Amino acid sequence: MHTDEIASRLAITEVLHRYCRGMDRMDKELTRACWHADGTDDHAPLYVGTADGFLDWLWPVHAAMVLTRHRITNVLIDIRDGSAGVESYWEVTLRSETDGRAVDVRSGGRYVDDFEQRDGRWAIVHRRSIREWSRADPVIDLVDPAQGQAGIIANNPEARVTLPRRDRRDYSYEVLGL
Repeated sequence: MHTDEIASRLAITEVLHRYCRGMDRMDKELTRACWHADGTDDHAPLYVGTADGFLDWLWPVHAAMVLTRHRITNVLIDIRDGSAGVESYWEVTLRSETDGRAVDVRSGGRYVDDFEQRDGRWAIVHRRSIREWSRADPVIDLVDPAQGQAGIIANNPEARVTLPRRDRRDYSYEVLGL
């Protein structure tokens, strides 16, 4: 494997990870940058169309969630002269709350992506999401960000708790410089 191929694999994997981060931090700009300008998305039967349209459709749905956690594993990349076929396994947790009751919907599947390198930048040209399983679970939350995780650190009142944020005020933005 040559250094160009290694660099391409790392760049493609970084795009996959930035997608997850953008979705979970509600950073639409970061998420949108995962596709080329003419990129498309197929999340049938929920959405099929442009990447812009996908994000416009999905954003209010995710914004209504208490939290989202997107994860990518098992990334396979087949690089072919400026393009790449990519399969990655995904798992997502979507927490919603209705009438004071929280429910986690967990789903898993695969993304099958067509990537292209344009002007030195790897990005998605077309994504197809293949859902393979889904389940819903009632939540018994052991870590409650609204209460500052008080139950866990009650024995250390001096402890400073870093609370998660679903926007650019999340502490990670101070460290990562995205």
